Amino acid sequence: MNQSFKFDKKKDEICIVSHIGQFSETWAYFPIGIAMISGALKKVGYKVRLLDLDRSPELKDEISRYKIIMFSLIVGNSLSYTLDKIEELKSMQDKTIIVGGPLVLAMPQRVMEETKTDFLIHGDAEDAIVNLIKALETNNDFSKVMGVGYRKNGKVVINQPAIIEDLDTLPLPDMESYDMEAYIKHHYLNEGLKVPSLNWYSSRGCTFDCQFCFHDKNFRGQSAKRVVKDLKYIMDRYGVRGVWFFDDNFMNSTKRVEEFCELVKPLNLRWGCEARATSINENIVRKMKDAGCVMIRNGLESGSDRMLEVMNKGAKVKHIKNAIRILTDLDMPINGGFMFGVPTETVKDAKETLKLIRWIYKINPKAFIHVYYYTPRPATPWYDLAVKQGMKDFTLRDWINIDKYQGGLHFNMSKMTEKQVKRLMLRVPIYKFLVRENKFKRILEYVTKKEHIVNVTKMFKNFLDVQTPLVHHNKNSVTNRK
Repeated sequence: MNQSFKFDKKKDEICIVSHIGQFSETWAYFPIGIAMISGALKKVGYKVRLLDLDRSPELKDEISRYKIIMFSLIVGNSLSYTLDKIEELKSMQDKTIIVGGPLVLAMPQRVMEETKTDFLIHGDAEDAIVNLIKALETNNDFSKVMGVGYRKNGKVVINQPAIIEDLDTLPLPDMESYDMEAYIKHHYLNEGLKVPSLNWYSSRGCTFDCQFCFHDKNFRGQSAKRVVKDLKYIMDRYGVRGVWFFDDNFMNSTKRVEEFCELVKPLNLRWGCEARATSINENIVRKMKDAGCVMIRNGLESGSDRMLEVMNKGAKVKHIKNAIRILTDLDMPINGGFMFGVPTETVKDAKETLKLIRWIYKINPKAFIHVYYYTPRPATPWYDLAVKQGMKDFTLRDWINIDKYQGGLHFNMSKMTEKQVKRLMLRVPIYKFLVRENKFKRILEYVTKKEHIVNVTKMFKNFLDVQTPLVHHNKNSVTNRK
C-alpha cells in the first residue's frame, strides 16, 4: 500500500467488484455476502460503488477510477480475472486492494503471499471492513483490527478472525446496487415451484466437524424475529415469494426453527433450507411444511457407515434412511448429495452408497440425487492429509480449474482406481432412469428420439462395463494429479 494514502469519506467512493462468474438465463445466485459488505459500509456513511460484472461486464472499465477496490476470491473461472486485475491495478499509483471471500477465509496466508493485495478480511467481515476503513482514514495501528491481514515491514501479519456473536446487529444486504429483478426472476426453489425467489442466510457456522469441511464451527443464528422481519421487507420491496436458506445447517437449533415457523407462516412464503439428516424428525418437518417449507436439502455423503465414521459426519446410514422415510411420508422432496473417491473408500464402500441410492429411488422415485468427486478443500484435515500423501499443495491459481462435479479426482485418496470411481458414479443416472413411473413406456418414448439414442447407448454401455469384477488399485494405477 502507498504509505501516503489518504481517504476522504466525504468525497471518495469505495469500489466493490461483484464477480462470481455466473449468470444463467435459467438460474442465478444472488451474491449476498458481497452485498452484506456494501451494506455494512453504507450503514455508517461510506460512499460505495458496487459493480456487478456478472450482469454488466462493461462495468469493468470503471474499476481503475477508484482508490479503494475490493474483490471476493472464489473457486472457479472468475478467480482468473480477479487475480489478473489485482496485478494490473497494483501496477498503478494510489490503488489499495482489499480481498475477502471463501478462499481468503480458508487460506489467508497464501492469499497475501501470492497476490499484491494490501489487505484481506477473514471471519465475519461486516464489522472488520468498517474498522479497517476507519483505520485507513486515521492511520491507526492495523494490529488492533480483528479479521484483517496486512503487511508490516515486508512481513505478512494475519490478525485473529473477526467474529460477530449477535447476528441481529447485521445490516441488510445492499440490494439497491443490484438488478434484483433479474436475480429474483432467475432463481427458484425447485423445478416444480418457479416463484420469484432469492437465496438468503439466517445463520453462520455449524456445530459439527466433518473432515472435508472448513466452515466455521461456531454456530450463530439470527433470531426468528429478525429473520422474518427481513423476509417481510424483501417480499414487500421486491416481490419475493420464495427463499432458499443457504445456511450450513438451518435446523441446528430446533427452538429457533419452531419460532421461525410460527412467525413466517402468516407471510405465505415458500422456502427451503440446508440441513443434516440427523436434524430431521417428523414433528419439526410437519411444522416446517405447514409454515411454507417446500424442500430440505441434505448432505448425505455416503451409504457406508465406515465411511461416515471416517468423515466424522456424526451420522449413520440408519439416520439417513430415517430422514428419507419421514420426508417421503410427508410428501416432501428428497434432495441430497453423495461423494465418491473419499479417503480410504473401497469398492465395497462405494457399492454400499449405490445400494442406498437405489433404495432412495425405490421408495421415492421423484428424489433428486446428485453425486460428485471428493475434492480436497484448503484448511481441512483431509487437505493436510492429501499433501502429506504426496498431493501438490495447490497455489491460489490452481483453484481456478478445480470443480468437484467435473474432471475426475484431483487427488485419489481412495482404495480404488479413478476409472473405478467414475464407472461406479455412472450407475446413479441409470438407477434414476429405471425407477421412474411407467419406466418401460418412458424408456420406449425416450430411445425412439434420435437425439437420445447415442446418449442412452453410451449410458447402458457404461453400466454393463461396471458389472465386470473390479479389483482394488495399487499405487501405480492411481491418478494423483500434481
